[in-house]
Amino acid sequence: MLSLSNSPLDWLVKLLVPRLYFESMRWWCLIIRVVLRKRILLLRQTTIPMRMRVGMLPPLDAPHHLRKHEWAPFREGVTLNEKVSNSGETLVDVGLSKNVVVNQALEPGIRVTVAMGINRNLDDDSPRQVVSLSKPREEAGLYWGYRVRYASNISSVFKDCPYRGGYDLLIGTSEHGLIINSSELSLPTFRHLLIAFGGLAGLEESIEEDSNLKGKDVREVLDSYLNTCPHQGSRTIRTEYFQEPISRAMQRVQH
Repeated sequence: MLSLSNSPLDWLVKLLVPRLYFESMRWWCLIIRVVLRKRILLLRQTTIPMRMRVGMLPPLDAPHHLRKHEWAPFREGVTLNEKVSNSGETLVDVGLSKNVVVNQALEPGIRVTVAMGINRNLDDDSPRQVVSLSKPREEAGLYWGYRVRYASNISSVFKDCPYRGGYDLLIGTSEHGLIINSSELSLPTFRHLLIAFGGLAGLEESIEEDSNLKGKDVREVLDSYLNTCPHQGSRTIRTEYFQEPISRAMQRVQH
């Protein structure tokens, strides 16, 4: 057992240890946000404004995170500070062996979606077009990733919904939820569905800690509260195995 007295060294320990712990937690939160914001492996040196071994971060390897040798009608890129001959154009790093020029004057460090067209000759300096993030999905039917949104509490998740009219169906998942077969699950018609996965202490703790939801039960906040992984065999489900409950939840909703 460690016993601390009131010596100057002990006071230094009392002051520094909580701060070091807090700083380390902030550091890990930053790394998680970097990974979840789908930083494309070939663009990490450009997109992460800090000196760190970005190559050691785990790649998501999503379908739209194209490799250097792959060609697609669209690519994600980052605008560069390098000047081009035409003041109305910008140089963009799209993760290929050579940077491309786009037909807009943009500030450096902006992430953009570039329509690459059918011309695969990178030596041709003809400008490419910057398009909306949704165009690859709408025009070519391509999966083009997801968005990460920060919420200070669980009520902010609902209140700050990016869709007009908000979420019209809220489903929570927990080992304390209702076990129901997919064939028995009946969902109302919805436009925007939110599926909430709790942390180590479940969604109950998230609701208890939210001052806007004080005194409310989880079943009052959510439309459905389901156990999508019955008989999971462990108290918690680790992050690297989280794909299983997500896929199970989606399968049950789709059925």
